[in-house]
Amino acid sequence: MRKRKRSALLAFLAVGAVIIRVAGYGFSSEEKSQDRTAPSFTDFRSSVKEFRELYDLIRATLNNNRVTFKGKTGSVSGFAAGTAYPQVWIRDSATVLPASRFIYDAPYLESWLLEHLAYQKADGQLEDWFDSRGQSDKNTTETDQETSAVRAAAEIAQLVGYGWLSDKVHDETILSRLERALQYVFDKRFDKAHGLVSGAHTADWGDVDMTYADQRAIYVDKNTHWTCDIYDQAQFFGAATALARILGESGAAGKAFVWTKRAASVRESADRWLWQEDKGYYRVHLHLDSLRHDFDEDAMFAMGGNAEAAISGLASPDHVRRIVQAALDRQKKFGISTISGALLPPYPKGFFKHPMMDDPYEYQNGGQWDWFGAKLVAAMFTNGFSRIAKDKLLEIARKDIAGRGLHEWDTPAGLGRGSAFYSGSAGSLAYALFEGYFGLRMSGEGLAVTPRLGGDQASVQAVIPAAGIWVTYDYRCDTEKGTVVLRTDSSMNKPGTLGVVIPAFRGGPPTAKEIGKIVVLLDGRKTAFDVFSLNDDLVVKVVTDVRNRTLEVRYFRPIE
Repeated sequence: MRKRKRSALLAFLAVGAVIIRVAGYGFSSEEKSQDRTAPSFTDFRSSVKEFRELYDLIRATLNNNRVTFKGKTGSVSGFAAGTAYPQVWIRDSATVLPASRFIYDAPYLESWLLEHLAYQKADGQLEDWFDSRGQSDKNTTETDQETSAVRAAAEIAQLVGYGWLSDKVHDETILSRLERALQYVFDKRFDKAHGLVSGAHTADWGDVDMTYADQRAIYVDKNTHWTCDIYDQAQFFGAATALARILGESGAAGKAFVWTKRAASVRESADRWLWQEDKGYYRVHLHLDSLRHDFDEDAMFAMGGNAEAAISGLASPDHVRRIVQAALDRQKKFGISTISGALLPPYPKGFFKHPMMDDPYEYQNGGQWDWFGAKLVAAMFTNGFSRIAKDKLLEIARKDIAGRGLHEWDTPAGLGRGSAFYSGSAGSLAYALFEGYFGLRMSGEGLAVTPRLGGDQASVQAVIPAAGIWVTYDYRCDTEKGTVVLRTDSSMNKPGTLGVVIPAFRGGPPTAKEIGKIVVLLDGRKTAFDVFSLNDDLVVKVVTDVRNRTLEVRYFRPIE
């Protein structure tokens, strides 16, 4: 509950990837044509019309929530969380980055975070939100404010360069403030007995405590029941890993090692205390006091925490596979219109005292949240479940198109509820669409283009204004001939990767002999390539720059 406007192939289903190096003939080192036209904005044409309509909703949502005002650090640009939330929230803004990076310039990526750092307390903790009047507050039931800031900063640094971290906010570098923020979590929100991050008893990732029926529900006090939930562990793991990476890039190898060890320790503890081998997903949370329920809380599938575990790297490949299956099973069992069901089954009627959550399937207690459903879809794409991931993204897109917008949450039937123009939904859906389906990983460090389109067709131009980089591609699949052709161009001349996911084969996984028949041409010449199975996907990749290239994959077998 937020402060609202009124108040401030080997084995085709094998886990992981088995890589086969296929000898080739090298590729041409001829100079490429420099007569290239740089696109000025992100756009695409797709044979899946719903994805185009979904992108229109994403852009409309960000445009509706865009804000600019003068703050403690000067001009602040960013995005409100939604029509009911005019403040700039830290976790929402971090979630928006996979969308805003493709549309807006650097101030919309950076300045909101600098302003949040200007509100940092002496002990390192950060606020939840600030507004144009200089007001701020924190929902202390949650433990994801500091971790959200660190993960956002690491993503921004990958785009604009790690030198940005040495910029100062009120005489202290960004990097120093990020260290203090995550150290606060480790010092003040950490249960040493279990080696896990702690927080109040809420519903999965939510901020509403079980105890109160009014605004007190978002603050911890003497009546708070403390837990260690999977969402906070995934957030901390992702943040500690990100902090280690940016410290390493900044030359602080010793500090980077400390945070790498802390991340690994939390992952080990999460597997020990929260993973349920018999169920195939992480439990909602571990209780830290004597509170016990008269229902089976461990039977609840927490979409938020499990999705974050999948995308942060906390979950192993095998755990991700089982989480995906659990999510698919729960959607079917409970009759939810998309995979975005947030907590299934929900807490029983009356368990939460607050009227926003006292009924099952209401708000954070079992409503549909694209914020987290789309994150799991993104994880499905990148973990080798591209065909079912496309189907699930299409379900969400059709729900949102029918509802004429991206809502905060939806009923099990898919009727929009809560705040309209919800930024968190826009960010997660853009993540699933661009990095998942279109297969774009873009940063100042390099490019990877691996479309997961199967038999679809698309032309894509993606621009990151803050980084001054762009990439275009045209993807064509001929399922009768058994060929995929990917034509790319880019502003970057750094080494990268090109790849495709070969459409699903008829009659089961390909044999080693059939894999051996795969031919890959780069710019018309046979080339060395890697081919590997990743759960349900067969992936072909070539190491090369992405400038003015044509990749053709011939796989010689009928597909579905």
